[in-house]
Amino acid sequence: MTVCIKERCLKILLFLLAGSVWHSAIANQLLSSKIVSNSAIDASVNISTVKPQQMKPLDQQVSFLSRFNPKRGTIVFQVGGFNASQGNAQNIDIEGLIGDYFTVNNGRASNVLLGLGYYFDGFEKDQFSLLYGVNALYLAHTSVQGDVIQEQLFTNLSYHYSITNYPIYAAAKMFIKNSNGKNDITFDLGIGPNYIRTSHFAERSLDDGITIPEDAFSGQTSTALSVMAGFGIKFNKLLGLPCELGYRFFYLGQGSFKKNNDQFLNTLKTGNNYANALIFSIYA
Repeated sequence: MTVCIKERCLKILLFLLAGSVWHSAIANQLLSSKIVSNSAIDASVNISTVKPQQMKPLDQQVSFLSRFNPKRGTIVFQVGGFNASQGNAQNIDIEGLIGDYFTVNNGRASNVLLGLGYYFDGFEKDQFSLLYGVNALYLAHTSVQGDVIQEQLFTNLSYHYSITNYPIYAAAKMFIKNSNGKNDITFDLGIGPNYIRTSHFAERSLDDGITIPEDAFSGQTSTALSVMAGFGIKFNKLLGLPCELGYRFFYLGQGSFKKNNDQFLNTLKTGNNYANALIFSIYA
């Protein structure tokens, strides 16, 4: 009888123990599923809040690219005149000889300048504004003249050649506004390649034809780094369109010629060219 009571008590105890274990497992499972669902909700909330932050740089990028809309650009037509300083006295070495020395008798010349610029809006404040873009110019041909001292002893020949410059600048233009709104002070800065075209090299006898000209060089096109800077006054209500009168300084770089004689060990170069210009511009 006692044994039967013990067995029944043991079965009841095991049943209660199993039930408590089962209830705890169910509770743990419900708790874990609740945590997972809460973390999923938090993640979705975080994604929804982060999403606008991720879109913000894209919006800024679209706003930046919209500045390059051609409808927002400013076209600048330019015409003027310039005075150039060019030419370089140098010795042309000849194989087996001393060589010929090329002097520069006239290295300054003037001509017409034409230009076209296309600018985009940069930023604008109450007192100043900034444009940036591309400015291409044409500096018409100028000439260099000098003498040829053969073997550095006999001045029997003279020479001349022409230079034409085609600089293209990545440019910036700043306006300092006047309080009356009638005119602005402008500042220009640019850097870019200059395409230098040398041409019309020719020699002439100085001893009544006894010394025969060699014409040992011919023109070519070369590229050099160029820099431009300047300032001016912009008239906002003149001639029905905004216009500007300004000064520009150009560093145009150095050009060269192609030698036609293999006995020459080096070639003729133009030296570093500079130009000062007065430019009248119309904004459209």
